[in-house]
Amino acid sequence: MDENGIKAAVLTRIRRRAKGRPLPVVTAEFSLNGTGIRADLAVLNGCFYGVEIKSAADTLKRLPSQMAGYAQYFDRTLLVVAPKHIRGLREIDLHGAEVWRQEVLTDWQQHAKGETRQISGERRLRLLTLDERRRAARAIEKLPDDASTVAIDEAQRIAFETMFQRRYGEVSAQFWTAVRGRVIRADDIPLLSRFHADRERARLQAAETDEKWARWAEQMSATARPA
Repeated sequence: MDENGIKAAVLTRIRRRAKGRPLPVVTAEFSLNGTGIRADLAVLNGCFYGVEIKSAADTLKRLPSQMAGYAQYFDRTLLVVAPKHIRGLREIDLHGAEVWRQEVLTDWQQHAKGETRQISGERRLRLLTLDERRRAARAIEKLPDDASTVAIDEAQRIAFETMFQRRYGEVSAQFWTAVRGRVIRADDIPLLSRFHADRERARLQAAETDEKWARWAEQMSATARPA
C-alpha cells in the first residue's frame, strides 16, 4: 500500500473506534510550525495526536527528527510502518510513539503501546498562525488576574482546540460525510485538504477553457479550408 492507502486504512480504524460518538476533527499534512515537519495526519478528539506513516516506498532517514518534532506538540504519536521498516526502528528513539505494522487494510499488528504526554497550552499555541495567536491571547486575557497556572494552561489548550476546529472542522466534516457508509479509499485523501475544493474548481475551469479553445480552433480550421 502507498501512503494514501495507509492513511485510508488509519482513517477507517479511527472511524470504527468512534462508533456511537462524534467523529474527530482530522486534517492531512499538518505543519508543525518552524520545524519543517508535516504530520501525515493530525487528529483532535479530546486528545491531540499525530500520525506518521512510512510506506514500503519510504526510508527512515528523517524519522528521528520527525518523532522528536511530534513529541513537542502532540499528546500522542501513532507511527504506522510497512513490515520492511520494523527492524530499522530498533536503533531510533521514537519518543514514546505507539507503533503499528500495517500491510493491508485488515492486517494490523501493534509493536509498541506508546505513551501519552501532557503538552502545555503555551507550546500548543505555537502551532497557530500569528493572527490566531492574537485572537487566542485576547480570549486568555479575560481570565482573572489571579488565575492559577493550571487555569491559564487549560485556557490556552481550549484556545488552540477552538482555532484548530475553526480551521479544519468544516473540511473534516465534509470528508466524513463524503465517505459515510462506504469504504474509505486512497483517492479520498485529497478531500482532507482545505484547498481541495478550490483546486477542483480551477481544474474544471481549466478543462472548460481548453475545450472552448479546441472548439474555436476547429471552427477556424474549418473556415480556412478552401470551398
